[in-house]
Amino acid sequence: MLSQISKFNREILFSIESEEDLVKAFRSRDQKKLVLPENLQYPLNVRSYFTWKESSGVYTYLIFKRPNWDLPRGVAFKRTPPSAEPTGGLCNWCHAYGTSDQIGLLSVAMSAEVSSSYLICQDLTCIEKIEEECARSGKDPEKYIEELYRKMTKLFENISSYKPT
Repeated sequence: MLSQISKFNREILFSIESEEDLVKAFRSRDQKKLVLPENLQYPLNVRSYFTWKESSGVYTYLIFKRPNWDLPRGVAFKRTPPSAEPTGGLCNWCHAYGTSDQIGLLSVAMSAEVSSSYLICQDLTCIEKIEEECARSGKDPEKYIEELYRKMTKLFENISSYKPT
């Protein structure tokens, strides 16, 4: 995440107090796949969302919280290996363009029988890309980041055990 303070007015800030709380943010099906990053310092203060890849690169994890949610929620994305030939792609969340090493299919197990795939940034650095693009073009990032939050919220609403309260 960028260390600079954003001018985004509705930025979501939250804290994860312990490793146990971090693990609890994930569904039980995702907890089985969870490989936590080393050397995390708790409490973990999060700006907008927190993401990391496990060392093999198969799974990318996302922790996100909306103001109306009681606790942060996490999901494990499984990376779909790119085809042999590199291609270009456009992230459906932040509209950044990149190669198949940067933009690719990440899938989420919605249930035991169903998964959904998203063509998004492999490292989930969408907010940084939005902020950088808006800074270059002189645009206000507010509506673009709110749209990113809406898309992330929709993902969690679609996961069967994460119905909004």
